[in-house]
Amino acid sequence: MIIIILCFIIIFFYEWGYLKERNRKKRTYWIVFCIMGLSFSYCIATVVFKQMPSPNDLILFLFKPLQQKILG
Repeated sequence: MIIIILCFIIIFFYEWGYLKERNRKKRTYWIVFCIMGLSFSYCIATVVFKQMPSPNDLILFLFKPLQQKILG
């Protein structure tokens, strides 16, 4: 879990420097860091709650009925 946190800290400072260097709007900062916060929350939740469904499970849930209709 410490490795995940360190990776996100490194990415945070890289993104901060990139956005600051290119004089991006405040709105861009909000969008980038909100998405980053959501992905960080998801990563931590998957580590803490082992039974949490993965994105692959969501894709299977959505497309399995379609696959069964196509393949018969």
